[in-house]
Amino acid sequence: MGRWSDKFIRAEKKWASWSMQDYPPEGRILAKIIEDKAKLKPHHVVFEFVDKKITFEQLNACSNQAANGFQSLRVKHSDNVALMLPNCSEFLYSWLGLNKIGAVNVPINIAQRGQTLVHQLNHADCVGIVIAQSYLEFLENIADQLTKLRFVIIVGNDGESSNISMAPTVENLHFDELMAHPQSPPQANINFNELASILYTSGTTGPSKGVMMSHHYWYDACATAVKLGRYTEDDIFYDALPFFHCASITLSIGPAILAEAKAVIVERFSVSRMFDDCRKHNCTIANYVGSIIPLLMKQDPRDDDGDNPLRMMMGAAAPVTIWNAFEQRFNTQLLELYGLTECIFSLFNPYENRRPGSCGKAISGYRVKIVDSNDQELPPGTIGEIITRPERPFVGTSGYYKMPEATLELTQNLWYHTGDLGYMDEDGYFYFSDRKKQAIRRRGENISSFEVEAALNGHDAVLESCVVGVPSELGEEEVKAVIVTKPGYSVSAEELIDWCKSRVAYFAIPRYIAFRDSLPKTPSERVEKYKIKNEGISEDCWDREKALKISMPVNIKS
Repeated sequence: MGRWSDKFIRAEKKWASWSMQDYPPEGRILAKIIEDKAKLKPHHVVFEFVDKKITFEQLNACSNQAANGFQSLRVKHSDNVALMLPNCSEFLYSWLGLNKIGAVNVPINIAQRGQTLVHQLNHADCVGIVIAQSYLEFLENIADQLTKLRFVIIVGNDGESSNISMAPTVENLHFDELMAHPQSPPQANINFNELASILYTSGTTGPSKGVMMSHHYWYDACATAVKLGRYTEDDIFYDALPFFHCASITLSIGPAILAEAKAVIVERFSVSRMFDDCRKHNCTIANYVGSIIPLLMKQDPRDDDGDNPLRMMMGAAAPVTIWNAFEQRFNTQLLELYGLTECIFSLFNPYENRRPGSCGKAISGYRVKIVDSNDQELPPGTIGEIITRPERPFVGTSGYYKMPEATLELTQNLWYHTGDLGYMDEDGYFYFSDRKKQAIRRRGENISSFEVEAALNGHDAVLESCVVGVPSELGEEEVKAVIVTKPGYSVSAEELIDWCKSRVAYFAIPRYIAFRDSLPKTPSERVEKYKIKNEGISEDCWDREKALKISMPVNIKS
């Protein structure tokens, strides 16, 4: 570990003598704050991409150019414009430029296709879209269904417009043309409590919903990350999460602006490259979601694993079974949080009193509790739904865009209903159990897919797994596990069953096991469980009950 052994002490000393510049409510607009930063620290590099470095002065100037460009396209206050881009500077210029004129950005998951893409663009009333050249074909395939679109701005293609198959009324231009406008601030009046963004949910349980986020909501979330993560101007963020995901903006992009720090940005997360990238750029903070922590632990050990500048990784769902081992191996700390796009950061594992496996305590300004199906609070140790309520104005979402019934369901009894199951211990620490709709009901027992996955992932041969419920001939569900093994490793279904026997309840042991080369994932590295669930009992499934009937006497039960 060498010279990095004191990185935590240095960070603590810096935090003790440093404080983030806070802004009054009316000034909590990130698109406006960069104007202030450009005056205070014009030459400070705030973002670093593979091919360029961006200072506060450049960020502000380019955002102004984009803002003036959008106004030239008749984009008005409260108009909605979609962004379908990978992690690139054009995304940030567009995102901030739209907000500078009071318009609303609508980040679109770059994996969206077909009717889901139609739904999001039409439902959000998008008057235009900024899109990467590589995704144009997916837009052209649905062009005849996009009746509200007025313009398409293309990023890429060497600065030339493309002859794309859109309606004659849809203007087509290249991003360079959008930027061919003055760097002077646009004329616009913006209030901190106005709508800044619409982020669409994954839509795994029905049509995806547009979460409305105000300027103040973004600011509060980013400022909370700075304060609870003890970020300072000395920090360098490693950001490999997609910009269209709120975690990237709230854990890296916004905090880099507010703390006057720097974010090193890559287009996609790479398990094999992450720590080398952090060493190369001297990154002190990295973020994680989903299976990133287990995947990093599954990499073959290296002599320099602990010789890295990272003092902290912040994110969600680090398995308790490998928490301490991860921190020791990589000489870094994990800081767990909990939240949804609808209510970011309602729980944080306290910096000085972290409890492995917990997603934390309620932060200042939020109330959180565990309730039953009638919203009655449950005692400590009892699993129920996690619900939360902000105690500060303009913090959580104001609802789902054009979906009043879904908004009422979300905010039933004036609490945000997360759809997550969990419990609270006697000390006020909360623990995630499973998504309410992903919990498995088998023969009268409730099963946490999250816990079964954690057990399976603990096997040396398993790289990652996905556990879902599939229909049972007896009613309710059976447990199905899809396994991806580590390169060069093998394991049988029978071995995994034996492995589970001492690690999960007997009724939670998978009946069906399938081996695959990979799991379907979103660009933010979340497993798309619904795809595996929807396929049911697939042909590649090994059936424990059938195997036992073949190999054992009939009177022996599984």
